[in-house]
Amino acid sequence: MRNPLITVMAAAALLLSACGTPAAGTDPTPSTPGGQDGAAIHFAAAASLTDVAPELTRAYAEETGDTTRIDINLGASSKLVQQANSGQQPDVLITADTQAPEALEDPTAFEPPIDLVSNTLVLAVPATSKITAADQLPEAGAVALCAPAVPCGRAANTYLDHQGFSLNTVSEEDNVRAVLTKVTAGQVDAGFVYATDVAAAGDQVRAIDLTGLDANIYPLLVATDAAEPAQDFARWLQGDAAMKLLNDAGFSAP
Repeated sequence: MRNPLITVMAAAALLLSACGTPAAGTDPTPSTPGGQDGAAIHFAAAASLTDVAPELTRAYAEETGDTTRIDINLGASSKLVQQANSGQQPDVLITADTQAPEALEDPTAFEPPIDLVSNTLVLAVPATSKITAADQLPEAGAVALCAPAVPCGRAANTYLDHQGFSLNTVSEEDNVRAVLTKVTAGQVDAGFVYATDVAAAGDQVRAIDLTGLDANIYPLLVATDAAEPAQDFARWLQGDAAMKLLNDAGFSAP
């Protein structure tokens, strides 16, 4: 004969399981990204900050003790602005020139930009290249540069127009790091990148200065509705500790 007590206990266990009672050894509290309030800082930055952006976020956490997670989104400035226009607005945005943010459909979504750092466009060539000056560009077989809508592409085309150079074969890339990859892989004879990119490539490439070209100013934009952790991070980016890391990476004062 079945024990009535056992039957009742089994039915109760089934009922509790159906109601979603967690199994033994599991955490009933859903995991929450970011700090104690579950928030995360969405940090979008131009591709030329690929190496230094993670260093900045680590240094910020170590110096301030802020445990808020910082999600880094790196890419061409034009793409980052397009993402903001499509509803993927970051809390903190750094573009590679002051023209990129002009394409924001809602400029009021961000506080007025602050000039953070500057970067200089250079011509990168493989370390073993025979090219020693920019005026040898017309003789080069293939040259890589960013697409015209990207800050590094705008700067490169401005330089080429001023010099009146006509290139043999042009490879247009989505962002400056794609250009650098073409150069380091030996797929092109030269590429227009930033001084910081050449520094990141080490002894794989050489930089050739481009005369008569103004440096790119990198503006820092903070969303008007950014939470306090994001605002704190943006203020820290303007401080001495962040500036040292940016200077070490090859960026200069604006």
